[in-house]
Amino acid sequence: MNFDKTKAMRNAEKYVAQGKIRSAIAEYRAVVGNDPRDIGTLNMLGDLLVKNSEKREAVSCYMLVAEHYAKQGFAQKAIAIYNKISRLQPESIEVSTKLAELYKTKGSLSEARSHYTTLAEHYDRTGHRIEALAMWKQIALLDPNNTSVCISLAQSYLKEGHREEAAEAYAEAATRFMRQGSPDDAIAALMKGQDIRPNDLRILDGLVKAYSAMGRVGKAVDLLENILDDEPYNRDVLYLLIDCHIDSHNAAGAEKAVIKLVEMEPANYPKLLDLIRLYLDANDPDSAARILSMSSEYLLAAGQGEECLRWINAILEREPHHIGALRLLVRYCSWIKDESAYSVALVRMLAAANKSGQPEEERYALSHLVVTRPLETEYAKRLQELNEQHGFDPEPVDAELLRAQFRTAEPHKFQEDESAVSVLESQGFHTGADLDPVEPLVKRSERSAETKHIEIEPEVVEVVDHEVILNAEEAESDLAPSDEQRFQKEFESIKFYIENGYDELAAKNLDQMIAEFGERPSLAELRKRLNAPATNGNGAGHSLSIDEIRSEFGLEGSETNDGVTDDYETLYQMAVAYQEMGLMEQAIKGFQDAISLVSPKDGTRRFFYCANLLGYCFLNSGMAHLAVTWYKRALETANLSDDEALGLRYELGIAFEADGDSENASKYFEQVYAENVDFRDVGERVKHLTVSR
Repeated sequence: MNFDKTKAMRNAEKYVAQGKIRSAIAEYRAVVGNDPRDIGTLNMLGDLLVKNSEKREAVSCYMLVAEHYAKQGFAQKAIAIYNKISRLQPESIEVSTKLAELYKTKGSLSEARSHYTTLAEHYDRTGHRIEALAMWKQIALLDPNNTSVCISLAQSYLKEGHREEAAEAYAEAATRFMRQGSPDDAIAALMKGQDIRPNDLRILDGLVKAYSAMGRVGKAVDLLENILDDEPYNRDVLYLLIDCHIDSHNAAGAEKAVIKLVEMEPANYPKLLDLIRLYLDANDPDSAARILSMSSEYLLAAGQGEECLRWINAILEREPHHIGALRLLVRYCSWIKDESAYSVALVRMLAAANKSGQPEEERYALSHLVVTRPLETEYAKRLQELNEQHGFDPEPVDAELLRAQFRTAEPHKFQEDESAVSVLESQGFHTGADLDPVEPLVKRSERSAETKHIEIEPEVVEVVDHEVILNAEEAESDLAPSDEQRFQKEFESIKFYIENGYDELAAKNLDQMIAEFGERPSLAELRKRLNAPATNGNGAGHSLSIDEIRSEFGLEGSETNDGVTDDYETLYQMAVAYQEMGLMEQAIKGFQDAISLVSPKDGTRRFFYCANLLGYCFLNSGMAHLAVTWYKRALETANLSDDEALGLRYELGIAFEADGDSENASKYFEQVYAENVDFRDVGERVKHLTVSR
């Protein structure tokens, strides 16, 4: 005989109206027995069982309902059911665990912390220390500015013998102290961490930053050098020491440490370039040229001739007659196998050596010019005069070997209106008259973003008013190595956004890059790709539709058939997934897209959830002022419960404190304190801010 569900439901409703609870329960049990997926009826059955004092059976019904909603992604509905269970079983650890996780997912962080605290205290009381520590760690993660919980966590880890975790907790506490502008407290925490892990890189890096923030760089240097006395080959500590010297503009100390590092591992030669920059900033081209001489062979061997040339020109721009830099220029022109450039570089070196009275350098340039320009006999005559004048032994250059190095490549020819010897004569070379300053010979040309091929632009040597003028387009200046690394990372991120259809995000980040680094060919190419029409299929630029996204992530339908609700749920769940993975930028974009589909007055909780989580994401991304904006927006939600409003005001206090606005932080914490003095740690926060004001 077929079961008549409609009749059973009518009978149940009639029995409820008549107050015949047991009869109604029997009918509802029959309904869910024949249709276990009828979640609404199962929930009503639980309510009737509670009225009939059958709490255990009611809890069984509620658990099935709550688990169903949680699996479907309806966090608020699941929370409501678990709260029913919690009233029936207030000591249930399973329910507290579920509520903590659901509140965290929903973005109600104060409620999540409250349940995690309940769990931690329960595990402490029952002697389950490991489980308790796991809960305290969750509390610390949910409150990025709470330093006391990190210190307590570290002490508890240490007590349980978990030394590695204790050191990490002290390091995290120090990071938070630094963010709050308390380097003294950061050092105190880091020193405790160092007692556990003496040479931990994160702890040492934190100590260096804290000491630097206090203007005690010497203390940081002493600390690192003491470690190197015991571990002279500790590369990581040596790196920290170098950065410490560079940040404090201690060129001599930095040079000593860099040379030691390169001797240890030649692959670290790029650190020499930081030294060159440091010496140039100190207006010391002699030292810059000396360090460049040490690093030039590394650069050329690694195929980084363009980088070498950039630093040569940087020195020559400050001191056009610098002999050391001109020697390096000659070496560079030889390396690119450009005979014309090589000859003109020798002419420059010759002029500079004559002007500065350095006969050895003058002799070097002349002996090579005699080979590369044999028809210009003035070089040979001047070389003979110089040898006789200073008693130099004639040491002819191996002409065949010198010419051979230029036979294997097509050189970039220099157009010369006058011979180099005529230029020199016009400047009074033989009479020893002063030579006018000259511009750097070869300037870096733009590197093709696609071929990465180095090209040397043709130069023109002209005689104008007895001055040597070398005309060339001014090339784009290079980025510092640290900026180059950041540029590449941002560049790849924008490429990813374009390829995956996140055009708005790509455009925003591209505008920021152009504002910071200027117009560059590679950025222009990205702009071109971004403005190109989107393609169908799987090619780059194809943006997934909402339905495709839902299918891709295996997301179920939403609680209504409304299209806006479906789109909101899809975007919201994707953003939550990004947040859980720590991809805050993508999470923020997802929550912003979702919240644009709803309003605070639409009668749902969607706006509240999104605004709350946007505040959380911005706070954890170091943008506390934007977190303030969204927590305030969340307060606009209609029909907020007292607990929700209280939690939001507490979060606003956290955000204002992180933003350095103690006055507003105090205002919101005091509002919470006025309503509930036992709410989380609000009493401690109010006391701390009152003392600090």
